[in-house]
Amino acid sequence: MTDTRHALAVVLLTTCRLSLARALRSVFRQRLADGARIQVLLGVDGDPHGRLQALLAALLPECPAHVTLTLINPGYSTSRRHGGPHASFYGGALRSALTLLADSRVVVYLDDDDWLKEEHCAAILHAIEGKSWAFSYSIYADGNTGQELCVDGIESVGVGRGIYAERFGGFVRPSGLAIDKLRLLHLVHLWSCAAFPTGDGEDRLVFEQLRHEPHGCTGAATVCCALDPNDALHARRVEFMRSQGVDYAGAAKIESSR
Repeated sequence: MTDTRHALAVVLLTTCRLSLARALRSVFRQRLADGARIQVLLGVDGDPHGRLQALLAALLPECPAHVTLTLINPGYSTSRRHGGPHASFYGGALRSALTLLADSRVVVYLDDDDWLKEEHCAAILHAIEGKSWAFSYSIYADGNTGQELCVDGIESVGVGRGIYAERFGGFVRPSGLAIDKLRLLHLVHLWSCAAFPTGDGEDRLVFEQLRHEPHGCTGAATVCCALDPNDALHARRVEFMRSQGVDYAGAAKIESSR
């Protein structure tokens, strides 16, 4: 690999919510060994409030030299939710397309309302070495305030573990997940699909394939996941947090996608 290539790529989908700034800045803070480069592929699935240019004007000057920001804005959405042909309500074909466009075989995913701890990319790159995919544990967080609440010990905990072990064989959420896109080329299209009539569940389709592949785990919680009271599992998450000594109900999520 020459120094013009990237050791790792981050695929970040957005509808230009205000939380994008936090997500992108969390990538800017990532550092890899020996100054290796990171690419961010920012895929725009819509800009309903006309914020994109203002967000870019504020964020581009902050982009460090070792990070390349690649903006992909087709000017339309491929998601059926917004009139496009692909079943996934959350990005349509963008996540699949950006995975293929990434200038690295290692691709990390990030939603625009979640964010990464500073050590995430270095740890995930080590964990995926010789494997097909890797993940780190997650932290439930208040997306409105940025407050970290509790390590997720029930959902995104890996193969054969957690509350989805029996029904789905476990689970790992997309944010923070890393894949070797060449080893897993056969499943990249699944990001554009949906498992349920509500347009979601693409992560279930992907995980069903992932769980049969060799993988690694960083062993650390380095992904902050913004909670949404509108999510059907919110009450279960609140119950778990209380069992961990965290009393949290949560206000309505700003710019919820649900």
